[in-house]
Amino acid sequence: MSFDRPFFFNSIRSLFGGLSQAQVSGMSAVLDQWEIRMPNADQRWLGYMFATTFHETARQMVPVREAYWLSEQWRKTHLSYYPYYGRGYVQLTHQTNYKKAGDFVGANLVQSPDLALRPDYAAAAMFVGMVQGWFRGDAHGPHTLTRYFNPHTNDPIGARKIINGYEPGVAEAIAGYHSRFLSALRPAGAVPLAVTMGAMSFDGPVGDGLAMTESVMAPSVGQDIGFDTIAQTRHAGMSEAIQSPGTVSPENPAMPILSMTTDIITAYVESNSIDAALLPELIADVYAALANADRIVDRGRGMQEAEPVVAERELSAGPKKRPGKPSPKVVEASPQ
Repeated sequence: MSFDRPFFFNSIRSLFGGLSQAQVSGMSAVLDQWEIRMPNADQRWLGYMFATTFHETARQMVPVREAYWLSEQWRKTHLSYYPYYGRGYVQLTHQTNYKKAGDFVGANLVQSPDLALRPDYAAAAMFVGMVQGWFRGDAHGPHTLTRYFNPHTNDPIGARKIINGYEPGVAEAIAGYHSRFLSALRPAGAVPLAVTMGAMSFDGPVGDGLAMTESVMAPSVGQDIGFDTIAQTRHAGMSEAIQSPGTVSPENPAMPILSMTTDIITAYVESNSIDAALLPELIADVYAALANADRIVDRGRGMQEAEPVVAERELSAGPKKRPGKPSPKVVEASPQ
C-alpha cells in the first residue's frame, strides 16, 4: 500500500512547528521502506515506529548516533560496546544486532557500522528489530510490535517496552505521538467518507447472517520465510448482503441505524487509515452489526444464564526496572 504523502506531511506539520527538508527526507525513507518491505503490515506499527523515532531523534527524524550531541571520543571512552553504539532511527546497538541487521539489508554493518546511519538501512533495521523483538524481552518472550498491536490488543503505552522499558511520562507522550502519526497515514487515492456514504444504497433490515472479520497474524519466525511474511497482518472482511426490499427513509425504521453507522464510520476514519476499496465493506459490516444488536444482546444474556462467569483478580509484582542507555537531549527542530 502506498500513502498519500502530501496529506501525511500536512497532517503532522503542526507537531513539529514546521518541517525541514532533512525531516521530510528522513520520514520519506521510512515510508519508502515500509511500502517496499511491509506493504500489508498493521499500520499501527508504522505509526508507532514514527512516534518512537520522533522521541529518539529529538524530532530530527533522521538516523542519529547515540549521544549525538557529544563527541566520538566521548563515545569511545564511555561506551563499553563501542564501536557498536546506538545508530539509526531507534538506536541499533551491540555487535550481535549489527550482524543481524547487516544480514537483513545485505551489507556488512559489523565491518562498517556507520552504514547503520544510511536512511534505508536504518529504516529496515528498525522494522525487523521491532517486529522480531531484538532489543528487549521478559519472561513472556521478546517485546515485539505484534505483542502490543494485534487484532486483540492496542497498547501504545506498553509498547515503549520494545525499545527502552516503561518510563512514566515518556511512554504516554510517545503514545500521543503515535495517535498523531497514525491518523496521518491515509492510503493514496482514498475517497472522502461523505462521497462513499452518499454512493451507498441501504435497503431495509439486514438478513440473518452477521458480518465476520478474520484477522490473520503471521508468526514471528526466522528471516528465511521473508520479512513481509513475518510482519504481515491481513484483514479479510466478509459482509452479509442487505436484502429486504425498500429504501431507507425517515419513515423506514432503518434510518436511525444508518445515522449511527455514519457517526461510527466518521469517527473511525478520523483516527485511522483505511483502503478506500474496503470502506464500503466496512460500512456494510457496521450497519449489519447495529441492525443485529438486539439479537446479539439476547444471545449474550442466554449464554450468561447458562454458564456464569466468575471474574478473578490477578495480582503480580510490577516489572523490575532496568537501567537504560543515556537519553538524548530534547532539541526542538527549527520551524521552516
